[in-house]
Amino acid sequence: MKRDVQYTSGEAALLKSVGFRVQFFRKVRSLSQEQLAEMSGLSYSTISHIEATSPYPLSLLTLYHIAEALDIEPYQLLKFD
Repeated sequence: MKRDVQYTSGEAALLKSVGFRVQFFRKVRSLSQEQLAEMSGLSYSTISHIEATSPYPLSLLTLYHIAEALDIEPYQLLKFD
């Protein structure tokens, strides 16, 4: 059963920003979404949803696995300039 989650504008902006950071670091390392999924132990669908323009919820463990696969510190996915 799919739940419709309503995010505040701040929550939605945070989730979108994290997705953009994931995409940025993935592209810097010349990885496809499929490669990042495999390296992080996540599904291609999860990576695709995280990088999409719609907010996608993710856990701290998911952030950790993505950061580890990208060879960066997890905080770098949460650092917005």
